[in-house]
Amino acid sequence: MNMSHKNSEKLNTSATDESADRQPLIRKLFANSLEYIAASMLIAICVVLFAGMFARYFLQIGLGWTEEAARYLQVWMTFIGAAVAVKRWGHFQLTIVNQWVPDRVQKPLQAFSIFIVCILALVMVVHGIDITKIGWEQTSPIMGWRIGQLYLVAPLSGTLMLIFCFIHLFNLMRGQSLPGHTLVLNQQLHSSESTKGMQS
Repeated sequence: MNMSHKNSEKLNTSATDESADRQPLIRKLFANSLEYIAASMLIAICVVLFAGMFARYFLQIGLGWTEEAARYLQVWMTFIGAAVAVKRWGHFQLTIVNQWVPDRVQKPLQAFSIFIVCILALVMVVHGIDITKIGWEQTSPIMGWRIGQLYLVAPLSGTLMLIFCFIHLFNLMRGQSLPGHTLVLNQQLHSSESTKGMQS
């Protein structure tokens, strides 16, 4: 009786450990889903272009759809990558501005940069919807895809940018810094420490 009770406890413990190990993996996959989608599109572009070149130069067969598919995949990958850059706040930054601006101005400056990105994302959403409506009935010349469905990535990317901007603004109001700004501050701290070490 005791042995069966111990075995059941071991099974329950191992099952709990396995579920606990799965949760961080699932959370990581969900948190980085956009990155995985963009990476998958990049791999698909490489495969499609390689297939087109192989068929053209080795099999003497022209696959016209490969160039069109690669072009549209690149467009989607670019817009999704732009949303990822806003998520990680990895767009181009002038670190010299962060060095010169006093600490008390850092938070308002970050809030202002979020506001600017929100305006650009809103422009993408509004004009992206208009372009999608205009091209909805049009089709691509070779593959017959709806152009409106291809243009749908513009308002989708703008919406994701707005969501990430709101998350950054909420974290900023809680006293946290932007992801890219934290990296810049860490680099500045490391460089100042190394300079002090060289002087000493």
